[in-house]
Amino acid sequence: MPTKKIQAEVVDAPKVAKKSTKKVSVDAVAAPSLKSLSRFATNTLLAPMVTEKTAILSSNNVMVFRVALAATRVGVKQAFKELYGVVPVKVNVITVRPRAVHFGKNNGHLKSFKKAMITLPEGTTVDVFASVV
Repeated sequence: MPTKKIQAEVVDAPKVAKKSTKKVSVDAVAAPSLKSLSRFATNTLLAPMVTEKTAILSSNNVMVFRVALAATRVGVKQAFKELYGVVPVKVNVITVRPRAVHFGKNNGHLKSFKKAMITLPEGTTVDVFASVV
């Protein structure tokens, strides 16, 4: 079966004016891209806890995260350093016990979980929601 060669003309697209970009200095540390993160770090720090109490604590350089049940203080510290590039001053890990709940006649309980209270150095802020779309 013979093949045909087709020649195509290349048409220049209209040029778009470049937007001016200014560099702005920011105190917050942005999270690195997800491709460069290790599985250990992403499986240790599960999610930031956003409540009224954690908002008050954040003014005192304390961040609260929900962490894996097998996480330790040293592991949380290493994972936070890898994710955000900031070495925490102190890490407190708290296990929240399951609560009893009642749904009509049915009794049950909520799952237990662990949370970590991470104290940052003075003058350091971390933007936790930079990678969240």
